[in-house]
Amino acid sequence: MAKLFNRQSRPKEPKKQVRLKLRSIDVWSAVKVGFLISIASSIGIVVGAWLIWSVLSNSGVFSAIGSLLSSVLGEENAFNLETEFSSENVMSAATTLALLNVVLGTALAAIWAVIFNVVSKLIGGVSLTFTNN
Repeated sequence: MAKLFNRQSRPKEPKKQVRLKLRSIDVWSAVKVGFLISIASSIGIVVGAWLIWSVLSNSGVFSAIGSLLSSVLGEENAFNLETEFSSENVMSAATTLALLNVVLGTALAAIWAVIFNVVSKLIGGVSLTFTNN
């Protein structure tokens, strides 16, 4: 029982904390990070659109909805969903959205960095506390 209360190791040293203030963000580094994040999300958009289209197309959802619409609207007003949602149409729309995402995401990263720098000059920055493990 005495072994349970005997310490073999020394007590841990207290953690050191450092308080820093973030006063500005380099706009060029924000543009680079925003560009890389936009590229990654654009790849996700294109791959996700292809996966969703392939699952819906192979399961026959487009033909089922098309037959339902033709029975409700009548044969003369019906349109073919399989041609409207073809792989070329879906992938071109996804690619257009991905390119728009890259352009706007990169521009917004730069704008947010400039806005943060202006606000930081007014209020003095953001206080951060770091510790060592």
